[in-house]
Parts: sequence; C-alpha cells; structure tokens
Amino acid sequence: MSDKIHLYEIRPGVWRCQKQINRIRFVKDFYGAEKKCYPDALAWWDGIKVRYGDKWDGTKTWDFFKVTWEEWARLETKSKVPMAERTIKEYKLAFSQAERLIKPLRYLADIDLQKLRLARGVLEEEARLKGADNYGPNKFVGCMRSGLTWAMEKGFMKDILLDNFRALPVSEVEVKTQSTREIELLLKYGNTKERVVVLLGFDCGCRPEEIANLLVDNLDLENGFADITPHDADPARGITRWHPKRWKRRQIRLTPRLIKEINKLTPKGPYLISNQYGEPYTQLGFPQFYGKFVDKVNKEIREKEDNPIKITGTCKTLRKDYSTSRQGKGASIEETGKSMGHADSKVTRKNYTDTLTPEMRAQERERLKKLDQFIVPLNFD
Repeated sequence: MSDKIHLYEIRPGVWRCQKQINRIRFVKDFYGAEKKCYPDALAWWDGIKVRYGDKWDGTKTWDFFKVTWEEWARLETKSKVPMAERTIKEYKLAFSQAERLIKPLRYLADIDLQKLRLARGVLEEEARLKGADNYGPNKFVGCMRSGLTWAMEKGFMKDILLDNFRALPVSEVEVKTQSTREIELLLKYGNTKERVVVLLGFDCGCRPEEIANLLVDNLDLENGFADITPHDADPARGITRWHPKRWKRRQIRLTPRLIKEINKLTPKGPYLISNQYGEPYTQLGFPQFYGKFVDKVNKEIREKEDNPIKITGTCKTLRKDYSTSRQGKGASIEETGKSMGHADSKVTRKNYTDTLTPEMRAQERERLKKLDQFIVPLNFD
C-alpha cells in the first residue's frame, strides 16, 4: 500500500487521482491547479486509509456481495429462494440503484435502514416526476429486502431490521385487452407465421418468449398438445436466457384452428417461429417483428375496412386476452391461472384479467344471481 500520490489531468483544470487498497479502486477528481490539488488528494487518501485500512475482510464489501449473490442466484434460479417473483435482471437493477443513491457503498455495513428509506424516497420522487406509479421503487424494496436478508444469513453483513422497510402504495393495475374484432383482424390480415403467433397467445396463453422459443420437437399435433420446456443441456436451443421464467415447465393445449395454421407453416425446425434467416428471434428482434406486423395490419384496416379501428396491443396483450376471454366463457380463475403457469391465481386476477369486458361483466352478474337462492325472506307488509 503506497502513500505516493499521482495526479493526472483529464481535462484543463481537472486532476484525477486513483488509489487502490485491499483490491478496491478509489477514484476522485480535484479541481484547480495541480499544486493546490495535491494536498487535497493527500488528505483524501489519508481518510480512505483510516476507513478501509484496518481489519480488512474482503467478504464484507458491496462488490463481493453482488458478484457472489449473482453466482449463487444463477445456480439456484429454479428454486426461486429468495428470488420469489423477481428475476436476476431486476436484482441487478436494484443493486445499481443502490450504488447510485446510497453512498459510499464500499462496505455492506454502509447500508442501514435510514439510507434504504432515503433511496426509496428518491426513486419515488423520480417516478412521480415521470408520471409513473411506484412499481419501480417497490421492485427496489423487494429486491433489496431479499438480497440483504441473504447477505445477513450468509454472514456477509451484520443484521439490520428490515421489517419497517416497506413497499409504497400503488394504484390498481389497469389490464389492457383486445376485443374479439381486433383478434379477428389480426388473423385476417396476418400471414401464416403471424397467425400462428396470434393463436399461440390468444388460444394458448403463451408468453412472447415462449412463442419465440417453442421447439418443433415439443409439438404433438396429433393429440393437440405442446410442451414448454427449458433445455439446460443445450442452451442454444429452447427457451433461451432472455426468458426470465425459463425454468417453468408446462403443457399447452393446441386448438384445431392453431394446428391447421401450424400445418400450413410447415416449420423446418428446430424452432417453430424463426426469422427470415431461419434463426430464433432475439430479445429485441421478436418485439420488433410483432410491432411491424401490427403496423401492417393497421394499414390494411385503414384501407379496406368500413369501420376502421387502430390495434395497439402487444404480443403480451394476447396473454391477457387469453385469461380474460377464458374466464368470460365460464372458466374459473384457478383453472385459467394454472393453464398460464401462474403459481398464484392472484397474479392472474390482478395482472391478466380485464373485469370490465362485456363477457366478464356478464359472468359477474351470473355469479351474483346465484346468490338469490340465499336471500332471507322478510315479512314487512
């Protein structure tokens, strides 16, 4: 550990000093003449040595925690403990927010409940200025609670009480669905591949990532079923890394109209849906493909339909259409949620069901009418 201070000019009047202690690199910029900056840099370095030089434990650093947590999470993704409904990507975003808002995150001990609350408040204010709700700040709360609980259990940091680090209130989720006519127009003006995509979403409740990564080998067209499966042994095939729920196995039911379109498509594999080069779609490529498809359909609608409408739904909307339409026809929330791969029907109800559609309102009226048989008779004439 050298005490020598070296300043180098990064732009006129700005001098940068870099020092390293216990495998952690510190960088600070100083402003003014070099002679004036040198004593300031020396004092800065003396302060760092006091804070970080004694009784060093490399496992107590923020950087060590992040790297170790991500390595562990990638191995334990299938168990989802303590990840719950979060993804590794969401955790990494929360950690980056913490680095930005909680200073200086060199030691895990630098984190306390007061700083966590302050960071959540900053994120809430940023969301408010953007006109957004508190979903982003609450993801931060959930990820930091789980991540730091894991760090405390592993002995990387001292215990802190997180019970009072709570989520913020949010408005009710507004579920956007498409009408039957919108689905029919998508099918009417789509080509065979596009119709297969629409029906995989509307008839099967598939996630966009599941559609983009469905293997031909997993189709049982004779019996009308398909398997959504991960391919750990061959990561180049099947549901790829950009799918956050790739460990979830489930069956889907192929409807006769979907089987008919798949037979027309005559996929050569290994993927049912592929780009113009016969390759699987990337995380950015598939939404772009679907967006261009919707734009094409809207153009056809404007030119050819007597009562033109504009379709604004995404491929993810088709999964919400599946949930809402199934329940509108009488399926229970539990049956629908299970078919979609949801562990809890609350997710299906909150995020995937539009209760304001005519079909859903009719279902609700039928449920209410059944309660008439339990009316208590009253004699008041």
